[in-house]
Amino acid sequence: MTELEPTFNGPDDTADGDWHLVESKSNRSRKRRKIDDAPFDHRSNDQTSIRTVQPGISFHANKPSQIQAKALQELVLYVLADGVAPTWLAVRNKEHIDKVVVLMVPGLDKQTLERSKAIAHGDPTTGSPKAYSHQSQSSSPPDVPGSTPDASHTSWFAQNIVPVKGPGDSGTTKVHSPLHALLISPSQEQKQRNNSTDDRPFHSSRTHISSFIHSSDDLREAEYPIHPAAFDTPRDAHLEQDRRESTFQSASSGWVDTNVPHFDASRIPPSPKLVRHSQSLVDELKPYSLDCEMVLTDDDKYSLARISILNWHGKTILDKYVKPSLPIKNYFTQYSGITPEHLADVQTTLQDIQTELLSLLTPDSILLGHSLDSDLNALKLTHPYIIDTSIIYPHPRGLPLRSSLKFLANRYLKREIQKGGANGHDSVEDARAVLDLVRLKCEKGSKWGTLDANGESIFRRIARAKRPDGRERQSAFIEYGTPERGLGREATFKIACEDDDQIIQGVLRAAHGDTAASDAPSTLSTATTTTTTTESNSNKPSSNAEQDEPPESTTTPQQHPTVIPPGGVDFIWARLHELESIRGWNTPPPPLPENPTAADLAFSLPSRDHQQEAATNGTQSHTPSIPSTSTSTSSPKANPPLEDTNASNTLDKTIHLTLQRIQKLYTSLPARTLVIIYSGTGDMRPYLKLQQLHAQYRKEFKVKNWDRLSVKWTDVEQQALRSACDRARRGVAAMGITG
Repeated sequence: MTELEPTFNGPDDTADGDWHLVESKSNRSRKRRKIDDAPFDHRSNDQTSIRTVQPGISFHANKPSQIQAKALQELVLYVLADGVAPTWLAVRNKEHIDKVVVLMVPGLDKQTLERSKAIAHGDPTTGSPKAYSHQSQSSSPPDVPGSTPDASHTSWFAQNIVPVKGPGDSGTTKVHSPLHALLISPSQEQKQRNNSTDDRPFHSSRTHISSFIHSSDDLREAEYPIHPAAFDTPRDAHLEQDRRESTFQSASSGWVDTNVPHFDASRIPPSPKLVRHSQSLVDELKPYSLDCEMVLTDDDKYSLARISILNWHGKTILDKYVKPSLPIKNYFTQYSGITPEHLADVQTTLQDIQTELLSLLTPDSILLGHSLDSDLNALKLTHPYIIDTSIIYPHPRGLPLRSSLKFLANRYLKREIQKGGANGHDSVEDARAVLDLVRLKCEKGSKWGTLDANGESIFRRIARAKRPDGRERQSAFIEYGTPERGLGREATFKIACEDDDQIIQGVLRAAHGDTAASDAPSTLSTATTTTTTTESNSNKPSSNAEQDEPPESTTTPQQHPTVIPPGGVDFIWARLHELESIRGWNTPPPPLPENPTAADLAFSLPSRDHQQEAATNGTQSHTPSIPSTSTSTSSPKANPPLEDTNASNTLDKTIHLTLQRIQKLYTSLPARTLVIIYSGTGDMRPYLKLQQLHAQYRKEFKVKNWDRLSVKWTDVEQQALRSACDRARRGVAAMGITG
């Protein structure tokens, strides 16, 4: 039967509105099923399609004051996969959302997003990217607005802004990766095991050792001195060289780099490479397990006293004691196992060991170790191919926390090590434990020793879902450098870019798709796109195509732009970099000198209020050991001088250009696309500086009396660190659905 029902046209309507006849619930349900079951061409932008129901999002009446970073991931999984409905946002007709685009813009905050209305009539000559146009189309589709956006297309920024609390732990003053928070999802298999009494065994998947070599980003996060060949771009290598110069880790300070002229990306497959039981886990590669023991010398630094190296077969190929160049202040025998008798007649120097290592380590060599950064610092040596057991067996709470080698050996090898007590450690024993942990990891697979442990890739989880037409969902990861090496390795398509304009064009290309190889935008002619084919009945990781490749491999790297199917992919993740770079947010605080003074410990950083950032000229006083986070000018150390002589104008121009890029991306995407913009974190520099001071305190506290400490860490500094951690976790997001 039919019913009379009032019609409300807006939130200000009252019950005196018009009345009309409506169908019963059963009739509406039948019609809805008919619409939903009707065939729909995802490659068509024709708005006259039978499916005219428009999706939408809106905050509940009690809009949250902030959301967790994981909530953004949960929203993506709810729309595209098997996630649950968010409690903080109402999503209408989510089955009619065709795509989700997530754009990470570090350096963004609420004040910047709210400026989006002001650029609606901005200067078109500022260098902003042109609206995307598909070469195979004679004109833009009707649901893609023109190249000049108006205020109606920018209001979504200000209307749908929500503060986001970045991942971390304020109690332990830790800030975790915002990339992991969105791109690594909880494992559904792990959840099922946790909720079941069935104790099913772990399924091993033998994995080639090259799959575990760390990227430069991994090494940087673990605070490694990084070999020049480990970087994808000359700019990153130059920045690392400058950092090493300032921290006395360069050739002028006695450091050496192994003879590897350039990084061989083919050694690291875009996905874990599976190998048969009859195949080698290393092939022609030469892994060496290394462990060093150190003593404290008169300059209050740790110096090399013993080095042990084992080859892949467990044979000890180097085990020598080393005479430090300075008198020894503390042997730390209970830890190092070194006594004065061990070094009494030793003539081997650090330079002698460096010479041996430069001869031993070739482009085919991989260094294995536990917290190997400490060993490399003692050796004053860098090598691009590193596997660290403290990283491949991650601490449950992530870096900078690391599980001890003793714990890992006991847990996974069922072996008791470091039982020497007062006699200390044995570097050969420790190196053997590292070697066996890496071998076990290769035998068991990449998930062994983690919490997949830590989750699974969101790209893999989305790939298991189906489109309304029954086809598998596809994804794209668009980033600077070599995206196939990082968190995007599980994406269907990986697009490498060199600047933010290419990032925007890459997103639009992934969203619209290609009709032929020639349709790839010319701005991406230098980029490499990799495609991953996922077997419909398997979730096995894939690998590079090479000689003796096992049939399980399903990834084929292409050295030319790969054709993206017309209609594009379902999920796209990308990141802009220019705003973060101009603001200096990606510039770590300058390293402390060997003997820091009060002036070195006292510094200022810009305010998080970016509207004042360009206009403020004064500074405020602060406690020497605590960085100021009040409004002040940028310190030359904290924010390097820009090429532009007027840093304020450069910042304003970059903000304007970034917002125009976001704005034109939004207006050029296909209809029914959910767009999520998020910053990740706030300004991390005050937090990182306080962490640096705390590390300096811990370092000195082990070897100096309280009165001689350059940093005295008290409750005042601890509270300042906790406050800085809270501020660093303050991010922002904005979202909308294209019409």
